[in-house]
Amino acid sequence: MRVFPQLLLAFILVAGALSLATAAEPVTFYVAAEGNDAWSGRVDEPNAAESDGPFATLGRAQEALRGLRRDGTLPGPVTIRIRGTHRLAEPLVITPEDSGTADHPVTFTGYEGQRPLLSGGRPLTGWQRGENGVWTVEIPEVRTGEWRFLQLFVDGTRRRPARSPNSGYYRIAELLPGPPDPRAKPIARDQFVFASGDLEPWERLSDVRLILMHSWETSYHPIQSIDTQANIVRFTAPLREWWSIGYWEPNQRYYLENAREFLDEPGEWYLDRTRGVLSYLPLPGEDPREVEVIAPVLTELVRWDGNADEGRFVNHVTLRGLNLHHTDWELSPEGNSNTQAAVTVPAAVMATGARHCVLEDCQIAHVGTYGVWFGRGCKDNRIERNHLHDLGAGGIRIGEDRMAQHDVAEASRNVITNNYLHDGGHVYAAGVGLWLAQSSHNTISHNEIHSFDYSGISLGWTWSEAPNRTKNNTVEYNYVHHVVRGVLSDAGGIYTLGDQSGTVIRNNVFHDIWPYMGRPAMAWGIYFDQGSRGILVENNLVYHTLTGGLMNTGRPGNVVRNNIFALSARQAVWRWQLQEGPPSVVERNIFYLTQGELFHNDGGRTDNRTRWDHNLYWRTDGQPLEFYGESFADWQARGLDRNGRVADPKFVDPARFDFRLQPDSPALEQGFQPIDTRRVGLRGPAEWRALPRQAEFPPTQLPPPPAPPEPTPLEEDFEATPPGRLPPRATVIEEGRGDRIRVTAEQAASGQHSLKVVDAPGLEHAFNPHLFYTPHFRTGRPVLSFDVRLEPGALLAHEWRDAASPYRSGPSLRLTAGGKLNANGRELLELPVGQWVRIEIATTLGDESTGSYDLTVTLPGQSPRSFPELTYPGPKLPRLEWLGFVSLAQEQTVFYLDNIRLQP
Repeated sequence: MRVFPQLLLAFILVAGALSLATAAEPVTFYVAAEGNDAWSGRVDEPNAAESDGPFATLGRAQEALRGLRRDGTLPGPVTIRIRGTHRLAEPLVITPEDSGTADHPVTFTGYEGQRPLLSGGRPLTGWQRGENGVWTVEIPEVRTGEWRFLQLFVDGTRRRPARSPNSGYYRIAELLPGPPDPRAKPIARDQFVFASGDLEPWERLSDVRLILMHSWETSYHPIQSIDTQANIVRFTAPLREWWSIGYWEPNQRYYLENAREFLDEPGEWYLDRTRGVLSYLPLPGEDPREVEVIAPVLTELVRWDGNADEGRFVNHVTLRGLNLHHTDWELSPEGNSNTQAAVTVPAAVMATGARHCVLEDCQIAHVGTYGVWFGRGCKDNRIERNHLHDLGAGGIRIGEDRMAQHDVAEASRNVITNNYLHDGGHVYAAGVGLWLAQSSHNTISHNEIHSFDYSGISLGWTWSEAPNRTKNNTVEYNYVHHVVRGVLSDAGGIYTLGDQSGTVIRNNVFHDIWPYMGRPAMAWGIYFDQGSRGILVENNLVYHTLTGGLMNTGRPGNVVRNNIFALSARQAVWRWQLQEGPPSVVERNIFYLTQGELFHNDGGRTDNRTRWDHNLYWRTDGQPLEFYGESFADWQARGLDRNGRVADPKFVDPARFDFRLQPDSPALEQGFQPIDTRRVGLRGPAEWRALPRQAEFPPTQLPPPPAPPEPTPLEEDFEATPPGRLPPRATVIEEGRGDRIRVTAEQAASGQHSLKVVDAPGLEHAFNPHLFYTPHFRTGRPVLSFDVRLEPGALLAHEWRDAASPYRSGPSLRLTAGGKLNANGRELLELPVGQWVRIEIATTLGDESTGSYDLTVTLPGQSPRSFPELTYPGPKLPRLEWLGFVSLAQEQTVFYLDNIRLQP
């Protein structure tokens, strides 16, 4: 019986300990600019004796935090309150030793009612007025190589480096051949020909950087040399990614930064690294001595520094109510380039191995990279009500571009909600507003995203149907608008890659998605790119897009239902590539056109697999509504949209973007459920929700459908092109495995030059190498003539095509060295080896096309032989958009072309 009192005593002791633990008082440390690291940090203001008060640095507060631990645990919740401006000498690194728990979290925040500034920049003072309104300041650390900054901020506003041209772009004059590369075209990746007068060997060339504008990316290139005799600029290193120079446009856009000679517009600056002198041309009325001029020192401000692979996590640490400003970006001596979305670019606020951490009510601005990145092993975190703006790249990143091998290393179950992300792409135009990859079970909701130069939201990062981790994500109630902005192309309001089974995209609004109007000019509201499948898209409103509200209905396994796709400029929908797998479903949607076409001409006419039904279609301009060139009745006769309807949906006021349905809307009869957009976008206090209204956008006017390109006659004898160069105006496709197409002086039918086409064994595609022209002939009777010389074993295919998908072909020749000339399957005559043969083809295009052509062949020493009215199979050729010369030999062979002439 004596045991009972002992048990009672033990119970009392345990209860007392639990009571003490329950009663544990929160701990607060204070950090202020006027503080002292020798003080306790437990008092918010210096006392009268100046013997105690706040800490001076965050590092000292972290030491105190770690010192609280007893047996690895904190005595209670810990708050580190910060006041004033803190110019960081190094990032705030939060380690597992700084972790809290669910009951005892750690919070970094401001003094009550205050927002402290953690800055990675340094004020510049000591300005001197110079000539022509330029002010200068000497910076010894720049001269000694200790500091090189690439950004400048004046009174809280970004200033751009001196730029040439001041607006717009230069254009590449000519591409140069380069070494074989199986990933890209055979174009030099480290040099090109510029237009005379565009570039000069500026005094401090090592300071200058050249920026190439690719279709959906950019690349930065330090310059090695500028040759004004040959008009060739050379980089310090080749373009590193798979991009070729001129990949989409031979006359690719580019501009330059940071030369003293470019300093000609107010608000520009130039950093002379050799002399250590910063030159600045102020805005009107601006005096650098009276404003705050900040140059960044750090490239990172905060890092949750865990390691999921080692099982070391940062837990339950919150950053709340902080201003995080002023970081830089880094330029490699070899230059910077990315495949897409500025994917190698880090962020000002980084996290790895973070769990149950929170970034809340922070402002992240004036940075040179992405704003925030929660990467490897980050789980169950919350990024909420943050304001990210003035960004070098994009806004928020979640996950990684490579798939984690183990679950512990995957980023998952994070919530990204109620954030305002805008004004990005100042350095890396391809930065995405919100990027997520190889990451599952996340929620992206109620964010507003605008003013980026590429996609608003991007999900994915497996460029195929291969296994990946981007599954079961929810994207809802986001407001994404005014992205791509005419700078890049091939983008979307939301863009997806890879199998994303379980992902839902719902109740979002996407509008004003406008790409660069070059080649290619493409941007959609919702864009299913390679491998996208398993996605439910419902209750979204998409309007004001160039090439449509929806891209790639041919992807399998997706469901697109109850959406509104309206007011597109060129097309409303693209089917694009039809892939094997469970068919996608497109049902109960409204397609509302005021111009353009319903479908892109991409072969969808032959697609009977995608399930279309219960959709409503309407156009307002009086033009016929065509379904791949067919009537709606024909479309239904093929089993598509049998319960669909062509009728006015009766929106309340579509001209003012009020897409609510009137009570008698026929869409309701189709089963369409009204979309309530009032819940879309930011939530919370009125002043927070009103913040985006400060951004102003000009009224959108839909660009008119593009006029057909002008016919382009050919007159090419290659005499003006130096040997070793690529043929001008032609698109050349090689594999870089011994195959090659170049101008040569070895042979010529006339003059000194011709085009040499070299085939090789072991190529991936039998149709390589090949070249083609795009003449854009639509009417009349064009006449093509060319000289060809076939060496032993050569096999040349020549064909005329239109631009449809699948394409229609017209005249088609096959020329075999020492063999027959075959015209659309008909053998005509024997061809010699090693001698020039003259070919002439004439056919009629457009409505008057007869499905036949005339062929004239002139063999060496013989009179021309005519073969009139040869026929080609299939439909008549309505236009000539592709004029190709293809080597089919699949062995080491050569043929030559010369005097290619195409005239009406």
